[in-house]
Amino acid sequence: MIGFLFRKIGSTVIVMTVVAIIVFLLIHLSPGDPAAIIAGERATSADIAAIRTSLGLDQPLPVQFAIWIGRLLHGDLGVSLFSHMPVETLILQRLAPTLALATVTMAFAVSTALPLGIVAAWQVGRWADRLIMALAIAAFSFPIFIIGYALVWGFALKLRVLPVQGYFEMSRGAGPYFSHLVLPGLSLGLVFMALLTRMTRSTMIEVLGEDYIRTARAKGLGQAPVLLRHALKNAAIPIVTTIGSGVALLIGGVVVAESVFAIPGIGRLTIDAVTQRDYPVIQGVILVSSLAYVVINLLIDLSYGLFDPRIRS
Repeated sequence: MIGFLFRKIGSTVIVMTVVAIIVFLLIHLSPGDPAAIIAGERATSADIAAIRTSLGLDQPLPVQFAIWIGRLLHGDLGVSLFSHMPVETLILQRLAPTLALATVTMAFAVSTALPLGIVAAWQVGRWADRLIMALAIAAFSFPIFIIGYALVWGFALKLRVLPVQGYFEMSRGAGPYFSHLVLPGLSLGLVFMALLTRMTRSTMIEVLGEDYIRTARAKGLGQAPVLLRHALKNAAIPIVTTIGSGVALLIGGVVVAESVFAIPGIGRLTIDAVTQRDYPVIQGVILVSSLAYVVINLLIDLSYGLFDPRIRS
């Protein structure tokens, strides 16, 4: 198990090193002179030169990379070109709404998809299976912003049971806090739920055809123990993998959902930074998002050993 852990941590370090290099080169691979883009059309040569000096772009590329890595190791992601605030401060300010939205989304998707997938596999070929798969295909076929606007029209504008958009902190009341997360959580969760439902169904169907499942049924075990204790446990690795890969879908979807529902999270920060061409903020957001994705996938890989002891060796 220790060797397995060190191999996974080593691969994680390699991945993050590659990500750091790509993020650093992002500003240099952009078309044109980044300093001229930041300065604007009416800037003089002196203005552009001053910006290049402030960004350190007048130094050789290896020197710039060494300085940037040194700052990263000290937790310094740079300073925003427009707000003049540290990038890590901006990210921390926007982190709470994004984490709240991600938690609601994952809780809804996983708690809904697993039962639906199990029922669809149990009733394969019957009306329940066809109905669940039809709903899953429909949910997966629509873009997140279409689902979001449809939910706003139905629940906020017509029924008036939920707020249209915005974000309330928990300190201002649990009711407003959760009510403002329902619609964006459903918008993201429906797409992820559809993906996870289909994966759970296909994996469970494959496992239910194994010999040990037939043996368990021959011993007189009920349907629930066979489905949950034997089939679901052995089908867990592909399902857990899908949950981990759903994080990538969630990272991309959060940008859209936060824009539709005016949530001041990481997604809105990313859009604002791209619009303003605030390169330090863009670099910081990409790096932090990549780190979160890599760490979550590392935890997912480590969890495989709980379901299959052969992976630990």
